[in-house]
Amino acid sequence: SGGLGHQYLNLYGFQQPYFLTGNTNGTENNMYMYFGAGGKFRRYFSWDGIGVFNFAGYSQNDFSIDGKVKFSSYPKGMPQGMHLTGKLHISQERPNFFFNNIHSNHYVWNNNFEKTTQTRIEGKLEIPDWKMELYAGYAMLKNNTYFDSLSVVRQNGESMNIFTAYMKKDFKLWKFHLDNKILFQTSSDEDVVPLPALALDLRYYFQFWLVKNVLNVQIGANAIYTSDYYAQGYSPALGVFYNQKTEKIGNTPYIDAFINMQWKRASIFVKYINAAQGWPDSDYFSAFRYIRSQ
Repeated sequence: SGGLGHQYLNLYGFQQPYFLTGNTNGTENNMYMYFGAGGKFRRYFSWDGIGVFNFAGYSQNDFSIDGKVKFSSYPKGMPQGMHLTGKLHISQERPNFFFNNIHSNHYVWNNNFEKTTQTRIEGKLEIPDWKMELYAGYAMLKNNTYFDSLSVVRQNGESMNIFTAYMKKDFKLWKFHLDNKILFQTSSDEDVVPLPALALDLRYYFQFWLVKNVLNVQIGANAIYTSDYYAQGYSPALGVFYNQKTEKIGNTPYIDAFINMQWKRASIFVKYINAAQGWPDSDYFSAFRYIRSQ
């Protein structure tokens, strides 16, 4: 597949001359071309890729390339097979229009940021019959934008990298279900991209038929946990998250107890939020100075 595209942007951002001329909207246009291709060999191998290039407009000379390959095998005793997927993403893009231009009650800037480049490599192994999934990803960034502690947009002129890996495995012991997802992350520059080193998403429940073939019930709890880190704050004036170095949050599990019932075609769900409040402490912040429900 391939073709040409046109993107029309109608933008409003207050400027001082509007005091005399009245408010008006600005416009930007992008012209781009794209090409994609893909193929498949039975159920064992497939691939696809797409490239996009902007040749005119605000995003002139921006480009992105995405590719994916998938290998599948079906060993004996694994009817759903084993699937290994690899992805590659390469892009160079001009930062968002409002990262370059803004004039409001509290913030004013007129930037001419360099294009942001990103190279990302990902791999994932899926074994559905074992209810298991493994993932690893590595990203290299240059000139990525972020908001500093004063919520002012900045550009990181240095190269940096991010590594992410997770394991997802669901266990079943009789009628007990133990669904686990464990995430590991590292950032080479925490001042630009702060990340918790460890994050857990655990869902443990007991599932049974209260009325056979009529009412199925799950009773259990869902727990979310991150190691402590300098989590971002939120700026209502801009509607963005900004970096801060004032206080670390995390290292406290947030646990919801639930009852989930499937009654024929009806789903009934009841959840008791923050069921373990106070254990081991009460540091329940989802962002800097923003507390979760008690």
